[in-house]
Amino acid sequence: MSTFLDKLAVRRNRIEDQRQQLQAAEDFVWVWADVVDPSSHEYGAELGCAETNRLAHLFRVFHFWNTANQLQDEHQRGPNCNAAELHPPVTGECA
Repeated sequence: MSTFLDKLAVRRNRIEDQRQQLQAAEDFVWVWADVVDPSSHEYGAELGCAETNRLAHLFRVFHFWNTANQLQDEHQRGPNCNAAELHPPVTGECA
């Protein structure tokens, strides 16, 4: 019985960790999208292709289509895009 309870406790801890991670990701998206804006170069951020793709994907998961699209467009036109990684086509709603 204690093995079952131990496994249950581990699962609960993992679920809580995932909940906290998701909340942190959502908080980050809201802060960046609403306060900072996607103009990353204005704040000294120099994102490579992989980082841009990951960040744009995070915005798209939370339906911040315009922020994701602007971030990707800015990156592809900027000096940090060396085509080290292909950028996915822009998809989804543009509200």
